[in-house]
Amino acid sequence: MVEGEIARLEGQISQLQSGLNREREVTREMKSRQWQYGTVSKPRANSSSPLNLSPRNLGILEKKSFETKALHFISKAIKGDLLLHDFSSSEKTGNSRELSDHKENHFLDVGIQEKVPKRSGIQKPPSPVRRPLQANATTQREPDPEMAGGCGQKPLPTSIQTEENSQTSQPNKLSENLMKCLIFIYMRLIRTSRTMEIEKSGPITRSTHSSLSFRADSGLTSLLLQKDSRQQDPYGIFDIEDSIPRDIGPYKNLVRFSSTSLDPKCISNSSSIPLFQKLRVFINDLQKVDLRFLTYQQKLAFWINIYNACVMHGFVHFGVPSSPEKLVTLLNKATLNIGGNTITARVIEKYILRKPTFSSLNEVYRKDGKDNKEFLHNLYGLASPNPNITFAISCGTQSSPAVRIYTAEGVMAELEKSKSEYLQASVVVTTTKRIQVPELLLRNMVDFAKDANSLIEWICLHLPASGSLRKSIVDCYRSQTTGRIVDKIPYDYEFGYLLVV
Repeated sequence: MVEGEIARLEGQISQLQSGLNREREVTREMKSRQWQYGTVSKPRANSSSPLNLSPRNLGILEKKSFETKALHFISKAIKGDLLLHDFSSSEKTGNSRELSDHKENHFLDVGIQEKVPKRSGIQKPPSPVRRPLQANATTQREPDPEMAGGCGQKPLPTSIQTEENSQTSQPNKLSENLMKCLIFIYMRLIRTSRTMEIEKSGPITRSTHSSLSFRADSGLTSLLLQKDSRQQDPYGIFDIEDSIPRDIGPYKNLVRFSSTSLDPKCISNSSSIPLFQKLRVFINDLQKVDLRFLTYQQKLAFWINIYNACVMHGFVHFGVPSSPEKLVTLLNKATLNIGGNTITARVIEKYILRKPTFSSLNEVYRKDGKDNKEFLHNLYGLASPNPNITFAISCGTQSSPAVRIYTAEGVMAELEKSKSEYLQASVVVTTTKRIQVPELLLRNMVDFAKDANSLIEWICLHLPASGSLRKSIVDCYRSQTTGRIVDKIPYDYEFGYLLVV
């Protein structure tokens, strides 16, 4: 249908052009005869000449010429060779905004052309066709940039808005970029450690692993998606005796980071140097942030990202602790300078993200006799701590929840998602009608329930309704004959990270 329309238009163009050429030849011949007689007389109304140049006929001729010009533009647009010099000089100098709109439309057309087949290029003609048909086109196009949000006007309000809201937008974006950088560093360390293992294994094993294709960009993702048995079950719930097999949800697809990848040789590898340089820039920028104007959700997302970044950076800087006691020491040594105040990871968790006690505040802040409790809460503390942070912050152990990046716009929904996914992957139901809950949940039970039985009810409410785990828990709960059916899964302090990529 489109090809038939194109053929019809081209036929009309050729007919009009041939007719116009004949009229031009007749006019030229008549003028030459009149100049030979020395006069240029007007033809009479009843002249039998094949070309009657009366005012009425002149208007018809101009109309035909105008239509020929319009069809000429259609033909050029169809063939794809319509250029800026095809317009008249008056159109070129008409309006600078019209020229900028033409460039913007060309830019958008180029972006669309990559997705649409070549034959659909017939959608291009409307722009050049409207120009010759509308004598006052520039006047009608003036409101369009405001209604359509013109590309040429976007940078100005965006830059103004960024300058006016720098105190509210920059801290969250900076925390997100910091987490992205650290996640990329950890992923690069995984790739580097596996490359070193293959090189040590000798030429035979190296040829076997040649299919891994360690390319600069895409190889990183393809390598990390190689899943082993532990990665399918990060919390080892299927190793528990009498555990009922089931789907553990999105946690089976996470990237697992172990202590073997945090080798000093991997960290000093040249491929990681640009990422560490960028990390240093982000950490230095944290010293300049102003958090006074952040909303509750902005503060919540910012401090979750900062806590995880502080701990991850601490492991890179100090290494992997060999015992739970040394892990606590590392959490007190891992620090970041936020707005000119050096804060440890432990302080961020206990006294900013969670609700602190008076005694604990005095224990941590006892310098120079200052009332640091009031200072901390007024400057950084959350008005009402969110209990779901339990499923968002990771201290780098095998029992910690997964690490992901939290945004100010979606932090509440992201926390709900983190909670649901953690529960799916960590809670166990056995064939003996016992429910095993991770110690992390029992430690923070006061945020969710008053006792173990009410905690089970709370878990059921936050699991997917269609999941098999929820049904198993309900069946186990209904068939209980004893007072207590909940067991504890001990906390595993071994170093490890689960990364959402």
